[in-house]
Amino acid sequence: MREANDPRIPGSETRRVSLHSARRVHRAVNGCARVERAGSETSSTWFLRAAGEFDSDTVPCLREALGDARRDDAERILLDVSRVGFGDSAFLDALVEARRGPAGLVLVGPLPFRIRRLFELTGTLRLFPLVLLATDRGASGSV
Repeated sequence: MREANDPRIPGSETRRVSLHSARRVHRAVNGCARVERAGSETSSTWFLRAAGEFDSDTVPCLREALGDARRDDAERILLDVSRVGFGDSAFLDALVEARRGPAGLVLVGPLPFRIRRLFELTGTLRLFPLVLLATDRGASGSV
């Protein structure tokens, strides 16, 4: 989907670039959290990497990134949360809200201890499909 302010149209200005080949980093104002869109082969699947600490002050950068995916008509959003050190109810609310949208939200892990604990305490882990990435440590341990 192209917005009226398409950056490829001369003279058009927009704050967000939502083209599938674009790389966009959303940062919290205080610098404690960020969400980056990693490369993906198609615009129908968005791969986002979240890192840092997400609370009511920093979660807007996550909401913006998820909103970009929705505006680009993503069919699926893969959200890597393996580098999230902290998340509170605002973080959880952003994930639950994204899950309600037309795009499917899949969490990519491993889940850090604090994030897994947040899901366990709130009973919300079952709401999110989870894909575990193989790590070097895990791969070497299985040999």
